Amino acid sequence: MKKLFYSLFALAMTAMTFTACEDVPAPYDLPTEQKGGGENPKADPTGSGTIESPFNVSAAHDFIDAGEGLDNDVYVEGTIVSVKEIDTGNFGNATYYISDDGTSSNQLEVYRGMSLGNKKFKASDEIKAGDKVVVCGRLVNYGGNTHEFTQGNYIYKLNGEEYKEEAGEAKGSGTQADPYNAAGAIQYINTLAADATSPKDVYIKGKIASIANNGEFSAQFGNATFYISDDGTDKGTFYVFRTLYLGNRKWQAGDTQIKVGDDVIICGKVVNYKGNTPETSANESYIYSLNGKTGDGGQSGADMGSKDSPITVAKAIEIINGMADNETSEGAAYVKGKIVQIKTTDENIAKYKNIDYVISDDGTDNNTMTVFRGKNIDGADFTKAGEINVGDVVVVYGKLQKYVNNSGTMTPELAQGNYLISINGGGSSGGDSDVETGDNGNFESWSDGAPTNWKTASSAGNATLSQSNTAHGGVYSVKVGGTSSSNKRLGYKELKLKAGKYTLKFYARADSDKGAAVRPGYVPVTDGTVGSYVYRDGYTDVNNNGWTEITHEFTLDADGTYSIVIMNSKNPGGDVLIDDVTLTTGNKQVIK
Repeated sequence: MKKLFYSLFALAMTAMTFTACEDVPAPYDLPTEQKGGGENPKADPTGSGTIESPFNVSAAHDFIDAGEGLDNDVYVEGTIVSVKEIDTGNFGNATYYISDDGTSSNQLEVYRGMSLGNKKFKASDEIKAGDKVVVCGRLVNYGGNTHEFTQGNYIYKLNGEEYKEEAGEAKGSGTQADPYNAAGAIQYINTLAADATSPKDVYIKGKIASIANNGEFSAQFGNATFYISDDGTDKGTFYVFRTLYLGNRKWQAGDTQIKVGDDVIICGKVVNYKGNTPETSANESYIYSLNGKTGDGGQSGADMGSKDSPITVAKAIEIINGMADNETSEGAAYVKGKIVQIKTTDENIAKYKNIDYVISDDGTDNNTMTVFRGKNIDGADFTKAGEINVGDVVVVYGKLQKYVNNSGTMTPELAQGNYLISINGGGSSGGDSDVETGDNGNFESWSDGAPTNWKTASSAGNATLSQSNTAHGGVYSVKVGGTSSSNKRLGYKELKLKAGKYTLKFYARADSDKGAAVRPGYVPVTDGTVGSYVYRDGYTDVNNNGWTEITHEFTLDADGTYSIVIMNSKNPGGDVLIDDVTLTTGNKQVIK
């Protein structure tokens, strides 16, 4: 009898052990769990991964297995199986598991995700097993054996509820004298159509509540991304996306950095991004006021000039004389003068791509200042001697510096990092001031699902374009759809260009293991009709292991209207990513 009792006890314990283990997630998704089976078969895949039609977990697994489009954010709905950890401290994220039916069968890991509304977790019970969630982020097959949402995801819906910002009372009229508060800006933007940009600049006042995704100002991009609110808390915040610095210019190394708690007034265009995210339009707004300081961040409130009204060399020297030895101004100045001397040798111009030169107001040696390691128009490199010459009248933009050497000799300077605004009244010395220009070569600006300026009125651009989060620089690149049946072209809007030499540079990367091949060129366009395409000799093969830099130099024989194109070859015909496109002629940047 005792033997029988112990046997029955052992069987009962075994049954209890198997039952208890069902609810404990494995550290990795096992193949049997992903495919389902037994009493919990895998649900039929549903959804398309969009905000309107999220994947279910089964469809998410299939999407990962297919290996296409994994660089794009998708939406997945499911039920939380278990919560591994919630960090309510420094990082504010959580790791948990979801499935279609709330059991551990066919579950998907959500790795270090943010809480509802892409906010930090503040409490350990914000989510729990059984909660229904819609998660937004990127899916990945980590290590080749773990299907998961990679870090950077967030909960879009929790138990059917979307994040609702505590907007507070809307105030202000959006003018300089009466700026919107955060709630007022949101209220105004919500009157715009989805992805519509405001027709006017508006002013928005607030206190920096948080700096998004390490989005401080950087010398690389010159802009910053952060949230503001009325009181500096995360309640009722407004999203300031890629805003420029004081004076509506790019931030430079040495400028005052922003921080949480700063009082700011933002001026510029705003956009109703995708109809659900009110924000400033990328690089179309700037900090009008930072902790009460307006203008260009100039030295002690001094007049630092503007593009249209630069200060004289004498005025720049006056400002410098009031500075401490070896001090550099906080903001930058626009200084107009006549070149007295070129100090850099021809050999070093070609080697270092910058020039030391001396300017004065009257072109004499009286009351001079040095332009130290100056760059060409809009920060472009100097490539050879003769691009500027003694006697040229220039406007230079840069910080002022009171340089004092070891012997105590003081030299007033425009510090390294300066660049030319104009030469002899034009945009360059190359006679190309009439060349039409455009921006968004970095594909950071999008409208109606298309990159700004990358839509041709002619048939020059015939590819299907979509936004990709795999970028060479910044956040976005463009995916140029490919096919094995015909060549597809990414085309920039038609531009009026002058005859002369041009340099096209860009970065390309295949979007899948299939690979891709690209070929840059141009085509003349007359009255909306394209002529003969002129391409660089040969194709460049690219893979999806990294970015390939491609440069094409060509000469236009005649003035006219042209479209710059990048062909995605039908052989092999895979999708290709393109980013950071620039087109230059002489000293002028045509596409930037």
